[in-house]
Amino acid sequence: MYQHILVAVGPSFSEAALSTAIARARECNARLTVLHVIESSPWWAGWQMECLCDLPALVNQLALVIRRNSEKLLQRAGIDANWQTRSLPQDGRSIGRVIADEAHRVDADLVVLGARKRGFFGFGMNHVRNVVCRHTNREVLIATACVAQTAHVIDFRGTALQAHHA
Repeated sequence: MYQHILVAVGPSFSEAALSTAIARARECNARLTVLHVIESSPWWAGWQMECLCDLPALVNQLALVIRRNSEKLLQRAGIDANWQTRSLPQDGRSIGRVIADEAHRVDADLVVLGARKRGFFGFGMNHVRNVVCRHTNREVLIATACVAQTAHVIDFRGTALQAHHA
């Protein structure tokens, strides 16, 4: 069914997204690409960003932790994956847009995203998910739990938006 799956990982490291992508890749004998979009000016630095001279080192350390955690999960599952890292461009594109662009670039059939618990005013992963869905015609799977069998797939290939159990 799927030949190439792209899964996005990040600071909120979604084990559910990676677990679901691994299960789908194994099921379909598909290639797996793990994508981490690095934000060099993270929102949590706020107005103090210029004062934080060690911010690049912190961002780099966070990226290494995310990669290490992802690789551990891939190793335990016995899956080989292609690892991609993209820096968030300064031209105003969002993380969601970079994920959607990367899905087109690598010609992925399926994009797997993790679902974050509802946060302050619903910002965060919901925004990323919405942007990815708006800017790609690929199927988008939102992994809400570590149980791959209950994940929903949103299909944008037709003119109508359809959600179904995968």
